[in-house]
Amino acid sequence: MDATGPAAPWAERVRRLEARLAREQRARAQAEQIIESKSLELWEANRALSGLATDLERRVAERTQELSRERHRALQLAETDVLTGVANRACFNQQLAHALEAARAGGSGGGSLIMMDLDGFKAINDAHGHAAGDALLAAVARRMVAAVRPSDVVARLGGDEFALIVRDGTCAGPEVAERLLRALAEPVVIDGRRTHIGCSIGVAHFGADTCDADTLLRDADLALYTSKRQGRGRATVFDQALRSEVSRRQALQDEVRRAVAEERIEPWYQPVYDQRRGRHVGAEMLARWHHPDGTVRTPAQFLAAVESLDLLDAMTESMLRRALVEARPHVQAGQLAHLAVNVSPAQFNRGWAQQRLPRLLAETGYPPQALVVEITETALLQDAATTGELLQALKAEGLRLALDDFGVGYSNFSLLRRLPFDLLKLDRTLVCDIVTDANARALAECVLDLAAKLHIDVVAEGVEDEAQAALLAAAGCACMQGYWFARPARRLQTWFRPPQRAHKTAGGLSPTQHDAVLASR
Repeated sequence: MDATGPAAPWAERVRRLEARLAREQRARAQAEQIIESKSLELWEANRALSGLATDLERRVAERTQELSRERHRALQLAETDVLTGVANRACFNQQLAHALEAARAGGSGGGSLIMMDLDGFKAINDAHGHAAGDALLAAVARRMVAAVRPSDVVARLGGDEFALIVRDGTCAGPEVAERLLRALAEPVVIDGRRTHIGCSIGVAHFGADTCDADTLLRDADLALYTSKRQGRGRATVFDQALRSEVSRRQALQDEVRRAVAEERIEPWYQPVYDQRRGRHVGAEMLARWHHPDGTVRTPAQFLAAVESLDLLDAMTESMLRRALVEARPHVQAGQLAHLAVNVSPAQFNRGWAQQRLPRLLAETGYPPQALVVEITETALLQDAATTGELLQALKAEGLRLALDDFGVGYSNFSLLRRLPFDLLKLDRTLVCDIVTDANARALAECVLDLAAKLHIDVVAEGVEDEAQAALLAAAGCACMQGYWFARPARRLQTWFRPPQRAHKTAGGLSPTQHDAVLASR
């Protein structure tokens, strides 16, 4: 059969099939090659992605830890005093709230709140600088932490004020306070210098019946204030007796505030007796409070409250204005040589007398040369130049100056030489023993002799019997003041005759105005 026979189509068909099969095989091989290549690519991509996921997971974990550490540091900074490293006020308030909540819930036996102030910190800070002060505060904080347990909370509330929360019943508080006192009694070395610092402490206990944090803080503050008032360097535990004392003090302050506003604190007078002339020649203005209960109270009973309320200037000015109005006609009549007024160290040093006394003299028409300003040595302890300027300002107004309470305290004799005093008041502590104590008598005689040589007049205070008066007179002291001659009285007229009514003088008050002022008291 030739190629053109009937078998020719089959051969062609076979060739085509073989060619097709070859193509399919080639395509399959290519496909398998492509699949193998792509699989390899996918495997490699998957391996790369797995590596990236692991790295990303690691990085996410690291960043999470870093953020956690930063958050912890931020929380620490928010709750820590940067200077000392102990808890700050915000953290302290939070911890105190937690402690009180636990005590009220019965989860603890209560505890103690300790408030502490450093004694003399301002002086150290001023003398050695703020850097030394900061170093001292940091050292104090370290000693406090070392003196307590890790469970106790030490906090700096600001300045040199620290607080401590002791969560261990009510017995541990006083013991911890004593440890703190001993720890801070030891000197601290700052910049190579041994620095001594102490502290005053107030302790208040808390338990299930404690009302709130504000009450507890107030109680601890009151105990701290009591420690300071009693001499510092000690710890006071708050109790109900202290609360009663504080309530009485608050009631007294309220009464004193009203008394000053209503001018119930009045001028009384104690005369100065001149033994040579045999009569009273001057008077010292004193403060007396006519209390609503009918009693008359002395400054020892109310002056501290007046000073704490910053009412001393207002009280002194009110009394002195009335005293000058009452004394002016006696001075003009020649019956009264001078009226003396005490000026406190604080009033003197801030210039109150220099500013207000000339105005009061002008308003009342009282002659300046008949007013004696009594100043204690304590008021003169600042630098000599400033003291001299303040005294010269008073002298320039025509006022006379007296150095009060001489013979007690510093008794700086150079003051008599350097400063322009007209009068020296011999303190009662020298006078009271002048009869029985030869040394006291010798000192009094020495002062009197010195004053005579310096041409300074002397008034002896606190003369209470005839023997004292006789010895003082024999030593050359003519003018005296004390119960032997007269007790304080409400009116100058007790010792001086009522002067004849005088017409109104320039700058003064008319008799009608004078009577109106006296009647208004």
